[in-house]
Amino acid sequence: MGSYFRAQWWLLLRSPRLLGPLVITPLYSLVFFSVLREHHRVGLATTMATTAFLMCLWSQAVFVASDAVDYDRWEGTLEAGLFTPRRYTDALAVRVLTTTAVSLPALGEILLIGRLGFGYPVTVAHPALMCLILLLMLCGSAGIALAISGLLVVVRGARTLQNAMTYPFYLLGGLILPVGALPDVLQWPARAFYLSWGAQALRDAVGGTGVDATALCALAVLAPLQAGAGYTVLRLVLRRAREGKVILHG
Repeated sequence: MGSYFRAQWWLLLRSPRLLGPLVITPLYSLVFFSVLREHHRVGLATTMATTAFLMCLWSQAVFVASDAVDYDRWEGTLEAGLFTPRRYTDALAVRVLTTTAVSLPALGEILLIGRLGFGYPVTVAHPALMCLILLLMLCGSAGIALAISGLLVVVRGARTLQNAMTYPFYLLGGLILPVGALPDVLQWPARAFYLSWGAQALRDAVGGTGVDATALCALAVLAPLQAGAGYTVLRLVLRRAREGKVILHG
């Protein structure tokens, strides 16, 4: 596993575009913090900071980490990897997790911008609890990326699906509106989505309002489940590709 981790970091250093969230997300936070200042809503600074970070985490998983299999296909190494299915799948899981984790420092950047650039009282009230929540959310996000990785290889038009997984999931994840403000028909899928519980728990941990035990427990259950589902989907896709049951689309 360590060799997979080191190999992916080497690829990250050779491909600066994979580090894009560390540059782009702070620009989003500048806009968000400026809006708060103009409307005199400084009290929402912490909520806005965590929202900007979660948008970064989701985008990194969906648009960057999920390209791992597609990258191997274009480089001509996917076919060779199919001859060692379990080892290759494990390697992909580590690579996707590593690439998704690149977004984590963005939270520190955003908090620093809010505090030093705007003078907002954005601090981390419960750092240990925040780290636990971040690890769970990283796990769930990597699982989503693994599932998308398989779709990008075997489904025509998967890029369109990938592009569509932004604002609708920001809504389901409670990033734009509280889940309770969504129509009833959307609240059920939102409650089954790890991001909605993680967003609530992270805001509470950073803001110091006291983390809801229900939200933390739901995140602890849903994030590993969705990570396992993503890993299973990718293994199934690669197995069918190895057996010649699917076409590796160009």
